[in-house]
Amino acid sequence: MSEKFTKQFKPIKIDMHGVRLPEFKVEENKANVDNLSFLKSLCFEGYEKKLLSKEVDPAKAEEYTNRTKYELDTLEDLGFVDYILLVWDVINFCNKNEIPVGLGRGSAAGSLVLYWIGVTKIDPIKYSLFFERFISKTRAKKQIIDGITYLDGSLMCDVDIDVCYYNRGKVLEYLDTKFKGKTSKILTLNTLSGKLLMKECGKIVGGKEESEMNTVSALIPKVFGKVKDIEEAREEAEDFDIWCEENKKVYKTALKLRNLIKNKGSHPSGVLLSYDDIEEGCPTELTSDKDTVSSYDMNWVSLFNVKLDILGLRSVSVVDKACKEIGINVEDIDLNDPFIYQQLQDLRAPHGLFQIEADTNFRVCQKVKPRNLEELSAVLALGRPGALTFVDQYANYTNNDSYEAIHPLFDDILSTTGGVCLYQEQMMQMANKVGFTLDEAEILRRIVGKKKIKEVRKWKKKIREKVKENRLSSEWTGNKGEVDVGDVLWGVLEDSANYSFNKSHSVAYASLSASTVYLKFKHPKEFFLSLLKMTRHEPDPIKEISKIERELSLFNIKLLAPHIVKSKLDFSIEGDDIRFGLLSI
Repeated sequence: MSEKFTKQFKPIKIDMHGVRLPEFKVEENKANVDNLSFLKSLCFEGYEKKLLSKEVDPAKAEEYTNRTKYELDTLEDLGFVDYILLVWDVINFCNKNEIPVGLGRGSAAGSLVLYWIGVTKIDPIKYSLFFERFISKTRAKKQIIDGITYLDGSLMCDVDIDVCYYNRGKVLEYLDTKFKGKTSKILTLNTLSGKLLMKECGKIVGGKEESEMNTVSALIPKVFGKVKDIEEAREEAEDFDIWCEENKKVYKTALKLRNLIKNKGSHPSGVLLSYDDIEEGCPTELTSDKDTVSSYDMNWVSLFNVKLDILGLRSVSVVDKACKEIGINVEDIDLNDPFIYQQLQDLRAPHGLFQIEADTNFRVCQKVKPRNLEELSAVLALGRPGALTFVDQYANYTNNDSYEAIHPLFDDILSTTGGVCLYQEQMMQMANKVGFTLDEAEILRRIVGKKKIKEVRKWKKKIREKVKENRLSSEWTGNKGEVDVGDVLWGVLEDSANYSFNKSHSVAYASLSASTVYLKFKHPKEFFLSLLKMTRHEPDPIKEISKIERELSLFNIKLLAPHIVKSKLDFSIEGDDIRFGLLSI
């Protein structure tokens, strides 16, 4: 019987040469030129458009030109042109079908090419964002076998796309149609580790009460947001160690079960694209919703397939609806408008403000009182485990213009963040200033961040040699005595690996935050109307409506009761107030 069953399956042959991009046609390429030429034409159109609208500084034309040429050459050399056009095609579909998209996300905001072609809306030159943070020439690899280009899946560039939360399904449907039979969701594997492991073992093996195991699991330390391994936890937490000693059977069982798979799920945003039919190179199964999902997890499937992250973001929808109600485009909002930052000096009403409404970020914002987009970006970067330690130091800088110097060589890099190496891009700039290329600086950042001990030792030696080679080893007497520039750089690299953040992502998300601040305080009726219209899609609509209503009084706006004659199907503006929609009763 089992032999008859197994004969139904055929072996899967995977040529593990790397990722082969799926073939697709760019409908807008009317001139039928090659993909690189088409990408160049998109860049030229984007530059001309932004020059006319004064979004970019004409005085920096040469810098923009050189950076664009460098990026295009790199994309061509590494075989990434088709991937960039694939992402652009998704954004273009959204634009043509009036599906709102975000301003940018992740390291992709560091690419000027993506800015020109409309994938991101953040000028990387203006905010000192690096292309090398997105794509490292010395790290990414490709190989050509039998005339076919294969990319290294573990080192590919990765563009995450934020789209309207409520229209994400349309984007997935478009990809399913365009790449029929070649798409699937991506499997996730949840393992038994840390707090969950002890809870389950304590209840099942030790017969303990849920309340006791909640107390025990809370003893396991969490550092920079990461829960410690149970063996490490015993060494660091005395109370946890005592409990494990008294409950040896539970602890020994936990050690045996550690990191075993607990259950499977689907990646919340990842979409897999294959060159061949998905089942030719990857086993698949069905989710509870009858969607196709890979039977390999993300680490494996990304070695030979393209992964796209399509994230549904509610704030993208809120901003779009509010702008349409007002009669403006989101691009019309001046992110440097002093009005935006005046509202953040004594913020009392955070609801609906992207990222800022979260409790931690709200508290950071109240302390920092950001005066411009750069400082708002810092609020988002500071509101995370590890970085929270530096909130007071950074707030002292923004409130009192106090700067803690660590070495004169790095003053121009760290002075804008009060002496805190808040961003990974600052780490790269510091290494670059010592003499490394930005590509080398990105490799160094990754090695230190991942704590690859052998590689770390090599780079520590390289830093000493580079400092000596460029005659930078002179000592400087600072607050903490004499310090060598090499030691300063290494100390920052080691420390900030635990808390420094991707500035490209931070600036992009701060831009969306700034847009929500502008809309809420400049056009409160339209903004709150947009929020109220979205409540129907929330798990608990009435709770959301109540939160919004509490803030409406601060803006002298009333939420008028439902009325059989005056109410429309959805919420609507009525004079200076908002009328309840019939569909939300």
